[in-house]
Amino acid sequence: MIAMPLTIDPASILKPESRVTAVSFSADGKYIAWGEEGGELTICDIDGENRSDSKTIEGGISKLEFAPDGTIVVGSHSGELHGHERLGGHRWSHRLGGGCDHLAVSPSGDLVAVIDGARLLHLLSSSGRLLTHYESGELTRLAVSPKGDTAAIADDVGNVTIIDRNGNVRFKRDSRGEQGERVTAICYLADGHLCIAREALDVTMGDEEEIVLEWWTPMGQEAARVTLRQRCEVLSPTDSGVVCGMFDGEVIEFNSERSQITRFKSPYSINGLIPIGKDLLIATWFQVHLIDGEGVEKWQVEHTGLTEMVMVSNNGKLIVVAGDNQNDYTRDNQILILNSEAETYLMQSGSDIDSDLQEYSTASPSERVANTVEALYGGEDDYSELLTEAEMTQLSSGSSTSVGSDDLIGLLEAEITLTDETEKEEFDFDAALSGAPDRMNVPPVANAGEDLIVQADEDGTSVVTLDGSRSFDEDGVIVDHTWRDVTNRVIGEVPIIKVKLPKGNHTFTLTVIDNDQASTSDTVTVQVRD
Repeated sequence: MIAMPLTIDPASILKPESRVTAVSFSADGKYIAWGEEGGELTICDIDGENRSDSKTIEGGISKLEFAPDGTIVVGSHSGELHGHERLGGHRWSHRLGGGCDHLAVSPSGDLVAVIDGARLLHLLSSSGRLLTHYESGELTRLAVSPKGDTAAIADDVGNVTIIDRNGNVRFKRDSRGEQGERVTAICYLADGHLCIAREALDVTMGDEEEIVLEWWTPMGQEAARVTLRQRCEVLSPTDSGVVCGMFDGEVIEFNSERSQITRFKSPYSINGLIPIGKDLLIATWFQVHLIDGEGVEKWQVEHTGLTEMVMVSNNGKLIVVAGDNQNDYTRDNQILILNSEAETYLMQSGSDIDSDLQEYSTASPSERVANTVEALYGGEDDYSELLTEAEMTQLSSGSSTSVGSDDLIGLLEAEITLTDETEKEEFDFDAALSGAPDRMNVPPVANAGEDLIVQADEDGTSVVTLDGSRSFDEDGVIVDHTWRDVTNRVIGEVPIIKVKLPKGNHTFTLTVIDNDQASTSDTVTVQVRD
């Protein structure tokens, strides 16, 4: 029998009107602010009361941070950077080129750092006073020192530059290799060192490592480096070292001596890490976990959306969790407010948010691994159009065939669950085309989601969500979503589907078609491992 994990109830649940694009709350945990996809800015008490007057930010809200003095710094997708007071009043604006792509605010020292859409670094005070600009290639990463005296930036080929408040370069860490590198995470440590996670963009020669974690002193000397076996997605400083969140779901901690221990292992990639004293808050996919110093899980909570935005108050008591719910048709948008010290209780079987998977999770092992077409598709009406004449003859005769691990007809057991129960809307192509005969169509953008590494259940399979809901069309609408497996067989015709996969590597292709019949495709790879 599998022991059920402990969980806690939220202290409160805030329900925005639409998808949350940014969220932050004050260091003392008293106030919270969030932005929604229409540009609406809401500021209120942490329990949702005493809301300020409604504000709409032109261009939509991309980033949001509370400064130590209480100023709420708001970055827009395509416009300016703004400073608002707690009651909602507008204090200042600063022009950005192409919107706010990255935003960081120092916990002390009054430094606001921004990388705009033109890849220009802006350093400001929380009063909106410009300190300096700096430009250096295609900037992709940003961190600010705890004291607010420097900012670290990384470009798309692996160069890392440290800039002070006056725009002077303290030091530069040059990229290695002919093709350069990719900096996957960067952070300042408690002792003032800079920690950089990087991976090579080409095949390394000799003793050069492919994936590395580096420590650099404030004077620009490399103090140490260790080789990593997986890409590091997240870095977070501890009192005496750093914790690393890996692509394969492992959480590793390095102390001041750079000795390594594994703190946690998740079947999903790590989204966020926040130390709370000796405990550690971990965000993965839809879950947040709190573990103690020995790596024992204290509790876990499942959010209705991806845990894209997670933060903790200075005293470590209050936790905010927000993210896209990935299913705009059936689930409300939520911001969870958690108390890390809340009373725990056993999570009940089948209480997770994916109620459409309850039948699968509670079925007997023999029911779950039954290798028949009926088990895969749930009835003749559901699969008859997907099978060839020879396959239908074989099914009628009751015979079976041994198949490879990546064959979704057999061992793959692709259990399709259409998460969008609504019928696809009809689109009037003639009306759309007649209104703009000379219009140049922009093809849609297919987005099949991030590659996944998941853990197999006891029966050797795992149910995985394939999510193409982030696909979009700039000058029209997407009228068709089609998912195909490696054999080019259609396995779904809605943005989000679920498939049950055996152990191994599996690749799926999403093709989207817009109202002008233009199409693009994107692929996603899922690795199911022991």
